[in-house]
Amino acid sequence: MENLVDSKNAHGKFLYSKHSDDFELKRSSIITCLREKLASATEESEEKQITAFLINTLSTRVTNEINFDDDGEDFAISSQEIGWLNKNPTDKWADYLIFRYKFRVYPRRHIVSDFPLYLLIEPTSACNIRCVMCFQIDKTFTTKEYMGRMPWALFVKTVDEAALKGTKAITLASRGEPTLHPEFGKMLKYISSKQCFFEVKINTNATRLTESLSREILEADINEIVFSVDAGTKKTYEEIRVKGKFDDVVHNIRRFHEIRTTEFPNSRVVTRISGVKVRDDQDIDQMTDFWRAYVDEVTIKPATARWDSYNNEVNGITKPCEMLFERMYVWYDGTLNPCDFDYKSELALSSLENTSLEEAWKSEKYKALREGHTKGERQNFYPCDRCPL
Repeated sequence: MENLVDSKNAHGKFLYSKHSDDFELKRSSIITCLREKLASATEESEEKQITAFLINTLSTRVTNEINFDDDGEDFAISSQEIGWLNKNPTDKWADYLIFRYKFRVYPRRHIVSDFPLYLLIEPTSACNIRCVMCFQIDKTFTTKEYMGRMPWALFVKTVDEAALKGTKAITLASRGEPTLHPEFGKMLKYISSKQCFFEVKINTNATRLTESLSREILEADINEIVFSVDAGTKKTYEEIRVKGKFDDVVHNIRRFHEIRTTEFPNSRVVTRISGVKVRDDQDIDQMTDFWRAYVDEVTIKPATARWDSYNNEVNGITKPCEMLFERMYVWYDGTLNPCDFDYKSELALSSLENTSLEEAWKSEKYKALREGHTKGERQNFYPCDRCPL
């Protein structure tokens, strides 16, 4: 069912989605799966409490709209989650929705899970293009001090601990273009071999998306690939994504679509064009119409001032950052960081060279950062004091 989606979430505004976000189509099936989960849950366990809450909320909900400014525990099934349910067997639905509840509600309530719910692993910090809204245009960042590729042993260490300790979502990307890593396909295969992650996502500019790499991505059976593209015309695209070649990107994404359709018809991979609204003259309708033939979703979100984070003006925001309660970034050299607004690691927690993911997550440094934010002291932390998120 093709439809325009006017809701907003972490991805910004959904302009187009092949996956219906009509909650009513799946309401009864979702509730049935949750009731089966409830029947087998350990008495008074956290899992049982969440499952019971989901059953009650989804049974009585009149509308499936989400209030993202709400600090409570309201929960609605998003377009992204409907897309996941459409692509995965029903015996995984309940556990997936419990994970998504934790991912979306715990940060709003400032609850810290035992281990990061979400990890962003950076294969490389380097990028081959220079987008006008990205910190890759900060010449103090694109130096030898910050550039590099993740060694294979460090990657394995990261994924192994994540699998053992219960992380359910991994994104391969962060400050750089992940497909520049010569072992990127091997990385995907290794993650896939664990068979324990609900969400494995790639963020890519699609400039290096060869046919060979497309097949490696599809063989790894990840669930989401996000193409960072902001326009449907050569002129606008190349003015925003400097050094990117629009014709090459279009060819690569079209070819990925063809390979998925003809060679991997049962693939779980959801494809998305994810744009950033940088200029008033970006034609969003044209962009949506152009790309909808080749991807499952098209989204757009406003640009945030993160191309020179450290020189932003102090903004006075006191609301706690929710990312501190659900994720951690693993840079190519093992540096562990709370976010990528802080792309030079002023807030670095520690390094995998001398600690574990779990130790960093529970460290006194991370605890102090979270507590400072929740006490209204966000402005005492640099560069949190100038982050607009």
